[in-house]
Amino acid sequence: MRNIDFTDLRENFDSVCNTVNGEKEAVTLTLKSNRKVYIMPEEDYDSIQRFIIPAVSTIDLASH
Repeated sequence: MRNIDFTDLRENFDSVCNTVNGEKEAVTLTLKSNRKVYIMPEEDYDSIQRFIIPAVSTIDLASH
């Protein structure tokens, strides 16, 4: 799994898209907080069993 940052994503967007969709390789985008966002091929979406999202805020996102 290739790790990228926002600069890499911005400057090499087409290459990153080709890696994800053409080569079927997931990519992780590292945020400033060191959290990671996983970017995966669309065809793999159905194979995701579950998302684990820790409760870090009491804000009700549905009300916004």
